[in-house]
Amino acid sequence: MKNRPKISLFSIFFTFFIDNLCWAIAFPIFAPYFLDINNPLFASDVSENKRAAILAIFFMAFSLGQFLGAPFIGEYADRKGRKKALFLSVLFTLIGLILTGWGIKNYLLSALFMGRLVTGFFSANSSICQACIADLSPNTHIKNKHFGLLSTTIGFSFVIGTFLGGKISDNSINSYFSPDLPIWVACGLTFINLLFILFGFQETKTSLSHKKIYFFEAFLNIKNALRTPNLKTTYLIYFFFIFSWTILFQFIPVVGVKRYGFSESNIGDLALFMGICWVIGSGSLNKILTTRFKKETVLKTLFLLLTVCYYFVTIPHHLYNVLLILGICVMIGGIIWPIYTTIISDLSHKNMGGKVLGMSQSVQSFAMTLAPLAASIAFQKSINFPFFIGSFISLIGTLIYWKHATRNHTINH
Repeated sequence: MKNRPKISLFSIFFTFFIDNLCWAIAFPIFAPYFLDINNPLFASDVSENKRAAILAIFFMAFSLGQFLGAPFIGEYADRKGRKKALFLSVLFTLIGLILTGWGIKNYLLSALFMGRLVTGFFSANSSICQACIADLSPNTHIKNKHFGLLSTTIGFSFVIGTFLGGKISDNSINSYFSPDLPIWVACGLTFINLLFILFGFQETKTSLSHKKIYFFEAFLNIKNALRTPNLKTTYLIYFFFIFSWTILFQFIPVVGVKRYGFSESNIGDLALFMGICWVIGSGSLNKILTTRFKKETVLKTLFLLLTVCYYFVTIPHHLYNVLLILGICVMIGGIIWPIYTTIISDLSHKNMGGKVLGMSQSVQSFAMTLAPLAASIAFQKSINFPFFIGSFISLIGTLIYWKHATRNHTINH
């Protein structure tokens, strides 16, 4: 029994790794699958622009499910315990993946959308894992160490998942490979994950909440975020950042397919490149900049630079020039993300505790739900227009941050 906490800790990291890996392994699949003119998923008279619009709504389905489900699963974890919540979320993630794989294999759009919604709704594993890590960390030093390992796990799982998913979904590499194969691999890994939780994980929450579960908690979180003093502007800026970032992240594969004829394997390589750039930004560059400059100065400069890069990312026609600007975008995002999430975390500590983190998740999911919808409408105009929209939204967030940072500097002095 002495080793049970270690087994539980390993189960949490394994769950976190598999959850992120299963999301990443599917990333290279959908753009080539939806935009393939020979795919019987659509009638032959459905235009490429309409296919791209449906793809955007498909992306939106996951975030919508996450927006509605994450607060619900979080409340369930407080009432029923971490183990039951993890088991429930992983079980239904497996069901969602099975629906997705079945939909890809049999060209069933309804099954694809249902699978995406289910996996989104029950994708609260990450937040539950973070809560478990906090439960099992006896002091702040160990907690910071564990959270650092979680951050490394995200990058590691994304790089492995996207590269693997891109390769085993491309039948030009091997005739046994297919677009649905990564989903079935994800199903197998999720089933193993389920067994780890069932037999290896020991409950970490000692006291359970009796608070009534409110299904529409996500909408209440958005309402609270807009009404809470000192948090409203912070979350508004965060919303604009996530909104513009989602357009870049989800639509750059569409550009790859339409303009450069990317296959699933090529998109996997693209995601690997983005993952490396993210690691460089969030690792060494973040450390260099934050040790030499104030975080407000770093954010004011990088928000503006990111806005400019969003605008120009798809304007060059040569692939290497696009990749150069894209790499800069991703590295900047990798620097901004940890700095700004630290700001939110600090506000959480000072003002409203865990409620702020719940609002953060809801704001993020809400932005990721609306961004693909806006991008799909913009895409009907031109392939570059979604990125112009992203740049404009980023500019609004940048101007708000500049005003907010200047006002706080004036008040402090």
